[in-house]
Amino acid sequence: MRRAKIFISMLMVVALLFLAACGSGNTSSGSNGTGSTGSSSGTSSSGNSSSSGNSSSSQEPPYEVVMGYPVLGEVPADIDEVEAAINEITLEKINATVKLSRIPIGQWFQQKNLILASNEKYDLILTDFQSYSAAVAQNQFLELDELLEQYGQDIRAALGANLDVARINGSIYATPVKGFNEAGTALMMRKDLLDKYGIDASSIKGTNDLDAVYATIKANEPDMTVLAPSNSTMPMTSVIDWLNVDMLTDGLGVLPNDATDMKVVNYYELPEYVEALKKLRSWYQAGYIPKDAVNNKANPQDLMRNGDSFSHYEGYTVFLAAQLSATTGRELVSIMMQKPVLTTQNVIGLMWAIPRNNTKNPQKAMEMLNLFYTDKDIINLINYGIEGKHYTKVDDQVIRLNENSGYTMNQAFMFGNRYLTYVLEGEDPALRDEDKVLGESMQRSRALGFLPNLEAVQTEVAAVNNVLEQYRTALETGSVDPDKVHPEFISKLKAAGIDTIIAEKQRQLDEWLAQK
Repeated sequence: MRRAKIFISMLMVVALLFLAACGSGNTSSGSNGTGSTGSSSGTSSSGNSSSSGNSSSSQEPPYEVVMGYPVLGEVPADIDEVEAAINEITLEKINATVKLSRIPIGQWFQQKNLILASNEKYDLILTDFQSYSAAVAQNQFLELDELLEQYGQDIRAALGANLDVARINGSIYATPVKGFNEAGTALMMRKDLLDKYGIDASSIKGTNDLDAVYATIKANEPDMTVLAPSNSTMPMTSVIDWLNVDMLTDGLGVLPNDATDMKVVNYYELPEYVEALKKLRSWYQAGYIPKDAVNNKANPQDLMRNGDSFSHYEGYTVFLAAQLSATTGRELVSIMMQKPVLTTQNVIGLMWAIPRNNTKNPQKAMEMLNLFYTDKDIINLINYGIEGKHYTKVDDQVIRLNENSGYTMNQAFMFGNRYLTYVLEGEDPALRDEDKVLGESMQRSRALGFLPNLEAVQTEVAAVNNVLEQYRTALETGSVDPDKVHPEFISKLKAAGIDTIIAEKQRQLDEWLAQK
């Protein structure tokens, strides 16, 4: 999950850089990403696709489905061998092959835009919540409802109601990846220090309970970073449990989850936000937050691994404590801070679309996509490679990755249905059941399925983002006095046009509500 979230953050950063020029380990909890919930088809096995049978005449030549996606690191050495193994399956099932067109992450945003603006053959392409509505507005993606009905019924079965979160103006243009659930936030703390100083983690019910905990750690471990900042886009306000809003994808106009109306408001003017800044300022002054937090580049997991920090924050998943304990080599305790609420961007963080002007055979594209949500052999091939060569089975569900095997994808959050993937050795299989329970019980935002398109106010968006870059990190790490700086921050946001953005988002939300 953390890896998915980092990937989505990378996409956002690259997108912003691209716009400025014109005018984000595969582990059991790998985030942004991002995950969808609902009943899982995780117990399915290869060959369970009810609508993917070979629908073409045996005399018809196989169709090659070109599938475009970014790679986060080096292209695996044995990718062609794995692709060939996948094609043995797809040829038999749907008389088609797949060409895995992988693009380095640094080139992904620009290349994807060039592809979609051309007629270059691509049948499936990865998209994300940041670019989805704009691509639909530009007529770049095919409507998928009829294709899903005829050739993608298993996608509907896997995603359930979450498939409809991808609807724009009544139509579905992309299918969300079915990943593990990441929603809400968690504080990660070293168990050895909790035990050493007699701190009962179960007594920490919220943010204010951390004052005494942090005071104890600071007094006894004066040279240790008490609360390490994130080196990604995740703000330190993530540890403030009374901030409870749907960010409506970008935070430029939010919807409080506990409000009774559907009024979009300025997040940075909320009384709860101001109180959060004061709390963080008090921690900064007490020495719990590093003095150089505003310029932080250190990876909080590295600090934890090296024994230099006591706590840091992450997006919440049920896998988090086990995964980060293994990653850092220290037993960690996870305390939920902001409660999980399922939002649009949780569900459609990453999606697969059929490019309207690029595909030569939408039917085959959908049949191939359907297999990625239903065929266990295919999804494990693309994620883990070939059994015996790249991984070894421990039992029917658990595998051990072979060292230096020539195939390490580390991108399981990106393809189809993650519940079909094998459990990695060291992961507790029961956590997947716990994850399903979390997804089924999680509160759903009242704006779930709403995806604003802010192209009409893109000038204001760029100006507001410039103000946020100037002020937000300093305020949210406690590095400046909010009593003095926050009023100036709000004044600059208003001058940049945040109220215009909020009004546009409110208009679109009202239209969306009227169509429901």
